Amino acid sequence: MQKSNRLYWIVVILMGMMLIGGCSTGAAQSNAQDLPAALPAGEDGVIAVVDGRPPLGRPSLGSSTSAPARLVLPSIDVETDVVTIGWHMVQQADGSQASEWEVADFAAGWHKNSAHPGEGGNVVLSGHNNIRGAIFRKLYAMQPGDEAIIWAGGQEFTYKVEEVMVLEEKFAPYDQRIDNAKWIKPFDDDRLTLVSCWPEDDNTHRVVVVAKRVNE
Repeated sequence: MQKSNRLYWIVVILMGMMLIGGCSTGAAQSNAQDLPAALPAGEDGVIAVVDGRPPLGRPSLGSSTSAPARLVLPSIDVETDVVTIGWHMVQQADGSQASEWEVADFAAGWHKNSAHPGEGGNVVLSGHNNIRGAIFRKLYAMQPGDEAIIWAGGQEFTYKVEEVMVLEEKFAPYDQRIDNAKWIKPFDDDRLTLVSCWPEDDNTHRVVVVAKRVNE
C-alpha cells in the first residue's frame, strides 16, 4: 500500500513539473513575438503561379464579425477573399530571432492588429505578388482615383486610392526599412493600405497603396 502511495505522488509531481515547464515555455514564446518592424516580405526567385486560384464568388453577407471578408479592386481585376493574418518568429542567419509577417495564400491577408473597416484608422491588407495565387501581382498598376471595395460584417466600404508608392526594401538600409513600415502603423484618418512586393519576378521592393474612405 505504501509503495502504491509513493508511486502516485511521484506521478503527480512529474505531471506538475511538466505543466509548469509547458506554461513557462508558452509565456516566453508569447512575449517574444513582438510586432514586426518591417513591411511584409515575399519569397525571392520564385516564378509567378497564378493557376489554381479559388473561383471568384460574392461576399458572405450577414456575418457577425467586423474583420474584412472580401476585397475588390476593379481597376486591376482583383476579387478575392480576405483572411486574418498575424506574425511569427523566425531564426536569422546569425542565429538571432526576429518577428516576421505572415502572408496569405490565394487570398488577401488582413493584419489582425490593424483597424476594422468602419471604425476609423488604418485597415491593412497584404498579399503575394508572384506565388500562391499572386493576388496582388498587379497592385503597382493601381492609380490615384481607383476604387477599393471591402465587405465586412455584412457592409460594403468603398475607398479611393490617393497614393501608389514603390519603396526599396530588400537592399535598403535598416533605417529606411523601418521608415517604410510606417505605412502599416495606426493612423487617425479612415484609410485602407494595401501592400505587396515588386517587381513581378522578384521581391526587392514593396508596393504600398494608400486609399481613403469615401463618405457614403
